[in-house]
Amino acid sequence: MKRYYFDLYNSDGLVSDENGQLFESKDHARAEALRILHDVARDEMPDRDRVKITIKMRDDAGVEVFEASLTLKAAWSM
Repeated sequence: MKRYYFDLYNSDGLVSDENGQLFESKDHARAEALRILHDVARDEMPDRDRVKITIKMRDDAGVEVFEASLTLKAAWSM
């Protein structure tokens, strides 16, 4: 099992992951990054019209190994 760290960048700035999580594969770690994006977007979107969230995943050596971003925009067309 390998430890991955998920640093979150959102409208509040950087939230650095100091503990990380263990995963059996990089695919499981990727799925967790996408789950985090979903959860943060769900929490932030009702209060804002524009949300940009990025997860940068690091390995044990501190090397960035994966990045996923989500941008949501809500606007009336009238």
